[in-house]
Amino acid sequence: MSVKSLGKLVHSRRGLAIPVTYLLLFASLIVIISATYGFAIARISAEAAQLKVSVAKRNMQALDEAIRFVAWSAGVSKTVYMEDCGCFFHSRPLAKNLTIALTDSQAFSHVVFNGSVGKVSYALEGLAESQAGLFVRGDSRTIVGQGAYTVTQLFFDFDEEGEKAQQLALCYRPMATVLAVGANGEAKPLNIIRVYIISLGCSRNFSIYGSFHLKVSVVNVTSAVMRFEFNSSVSSLALEASSYNAKTTVWLPVQSGAEGAVVSVETYVCHVNVQAVNL
Repeated sequence: MSVKSLGKLVHSRRGLAIPVTYLLLFASLIVIISATYGFAIARISAEAAQLKVSVAKRNMQALDEAIRFVAWSAGVSKTVYMEDCGCFFHSRPLAKNLTIALTDSQAFSHVVFNGSVGKVSYALEGLAESQAGLFVRGDSRTIVGQGAYTVTQLFFDFDEEGEKAQQLALCYRPMATVLAVGANGEAKPLNIIRVYIISLGCSRNFSIYGSFHLKVSVVNVTSAVMRFEFNSSVSSLALEASSYNAKTTVWLPVQSGAEGAVVSVETYVCHVNVQAVNL
């Protein structure tokens, strides 16, 4: 092969190498752009989902404050504006079955309340991570004693209808108090245990999307009384509350006399109606 022909061959190979190099660079650039774009879209989606959660939390906190404002005042109502958070709002009056039993943790046990107290919730979609079990207000205890603990339970959980769907739920747990009204020296002093329950069970079952107004009102307050006599000394009794496969026990002091004690359990239920209204 002549020197002239060899020079032409080398020149042609260099000419072929240049487009291939540019093609590789272009392909690499496309991959980088695609990865960056995908990451940006995922980040934007995650931020959008968190923004929805933030608005949903703010709405639920406002609703909780309205419910606690009207609670225990029959006929009182309050309207709350719920901002659009891009999630469905559900009212489920038959949700959250609550069972409360009076017990001495030994041979004695008697159910003093058993029924659904209802809940409301937002169905959350697009959350990158599970927040189930995280409480915004309150904690996992199913009953509390009188004190600084709130009766509100505002928390993240999995929707009962789907294992992967998450929800922000609002419901209420009972509060218990005890009062010894018997005089010292009585054979069987009287102790009054009071259980206070806020129930959303009289609301209608409905779902709504977007921005809307909710009216919360107290329909009525009902009460039930059960009386128990103990023929031996009793220093304390417990209220066991079971709900959502969780159980909490609250121990209450009981005053006894020489012949035992009398315990009256008074259960008060505040029935709160939550309904969507047009203003």
